[in-house]
Amino acid sequence: MRDDHASLMLASIMALVLLLPHAYGFTLDTQCVEDNAANYNRNIENAPYLLTSFLGSEKINLNLVKDNGSLLNAGLDMVDGRIERVIPGGFDNATISFAASERDMNEVIASKDKIATFKSLVDEGKIEIQAEGFWAQAKLKAVLSSASVLQFGYDLFFG
Repeated sequence: MRDDHASLMLASIMALVLLLPHAYGFTLDTQCVEDNAANYNRNIENAPYLLTSFLGSEKINLNLVKDNGSLLNAGLDMVDGRIERVIPGGFDNATISFAASERDMNEVIASKDKIATFKSLVDEGKIEIQAEGFWAQAKLKAVLSSASVLQFGYDLFFG
């Protein structure tokens, strides 16, 4: 099941959680998440169909540990492939949860091969992604196996 989670999570998380600024050393706060959610929505017309239709409506929790030890918890309410709103504190009933540290996300941002670094950190368990329920797991697995979704996330947030 661990291999399913690792392969399950890469593409949409690359597209959704790479909601981080282009520069190394981003600031983890709710405003950062809101700004990058807006950037994602502005570019949604370029998103692969698989991302916007198959993973169209989800409640995604971001659980991020800042370098100072504090936590940033936020929810992304996705409807029809768009992020409708950012919820400070997140959801009690999230269908997908993403957990990472500021250090690990900075490692992805600083890497020359961001996709490979992200995959490696997921495989090592440093970045964790969980989908609740069979249907959410199946949808996420399909999206994460899509090279076009990974490339969209890379181009949108690092291109």
